[in-house]
Amino acid sequence: MNQIEVRLGHAANCSALGNVLNVLVWSQVLAASVWTAAEAWHTRRRRDEPGGGQTRLTEDPSALVRSRGPGPGGGAAAPREAHLQITQVCGLPCAHCYMENSGSHVPLDTVTSRLDALADEGILRVALGGGEPLRHPDLPAIAAHARSRGLAVGVTTSGVGPDVDLRSFDQVNVSIDGLGDVFVGTRGYDGSDAALSRIRSLAAAGIRTGVNLVLDRVTFLTVEATVAAAIDAGAVDVQLLRLKPVGRALEEYTRRRLTPEQAMDVWPLCQRLMARFPEVTVRLDCASVPWLAAHDLDMERMRTFGFRGCHGAVDLVSVDTSGIAHPCSFAPLQPGEDWAAGVQTGPCEGCAFHFVCKGGCHAVAGAMTGDRFAPDPECPRVLAWTAHDAR
Repeated sequence: MNQIEVRLGHAANCSALGNVLNVLVWSQVLAASVWTAAEAWHTRRRRDEPGGGQTRLTEDPSALVRSRGPGPGGGAAAPREAHLQITQVCGLPCAHCYMENSGSHVPLDTVTSRLDALADEGILRVALGGGEPLRHPDLPAIAAHARSRGLAVGVTTSGVGPDVDLRSFDQVNVSIDGLGDVFVGTRGYDGSDAALSRIRSLAAAGIRTGVNLVLDRVTFLTVEATVAAAIDAGAVDVQLLRLKPVGRALEEYTRRRLTPEQAMDVWPLCQRLMARFPEVTVRLDCASVPWLAAHDLDMERMRTFGFRGCHGAVDLVSVDTSGIAHPCSFAPLQPGEDWAAGVQTGPCEGCAFHFVCKGGCHAVAGAMTGDRFAPDPECPRVLAWTAHDAR
């Protein structure tokens, strides 16, 4: 095995392989030691890859560790993660929800059958979503079944819902997009206190708890205060998510999306969070990678620690309540070869960061340009290229 890729953590989210930003500011010595030590970490589950490589799900620390063999072919035998929608029941009026929030639960036997199929395919991690998963009457049994199949399992919740035994989960993420009036303006209901209360109860029960925070031009202004409140309540993992023009968010997307100036400040914001809260993991979802590439970060370190832009249909598969597989939760399409190749035109074609960025978010490109495989129109590099080309 001559090369190792490490993806730290078992965060649960719509992009659960979210890129751990802390590794980009570690010293070279520390980064090298993590890379070297990874082969000795305790393994929960493993699978062989083409060319003699192997991917392992480790326990302590929690990570996906992929080693590449000397043989030809460096691809993956199957996606490493699945997002599994287990319910359409919710009822909350979140203005940026991309899923159905009324309907029914997927029956327990159907969910366990799908988990079995995913495990048999070689999936290593599964993130459960909805609707509101806490409202599914069999959520503890679903998590226990996933664990029995050797899967790492996480769930994302609004925090609004019944008290449920969540001790079988590797991590629970609570969505909190601001505090007080900011939360109300973003999600359409007064729920920040409920989210913080849920974080406190999860942390008190010894359950690893993270938070999801969707970035728009209003929530961006209060990210540090929101994160501070969540960490004070017990969160140990922070994932910042790019707003997607899907579902309800499409109607007001151009008004709510980050300004170009805010997009360029995402990486400095993350650096401030890591400096202020060094004990907490800070992540960005795959759609946000163009905002990192704009700052010319260490590409070799990004490769080592598994940074990817869109990994739909490659590292990730999303399964809806009907059992249909999609490249990601934001793209109701069938997986295909185009997803693996990424964007191949315009400024992306010759960009040095294409390997890690893959051309940006297909959901954004599709909604804004009509072509899912056009260069991400909100990427700072694409914006600069477009402005130069127009002169």
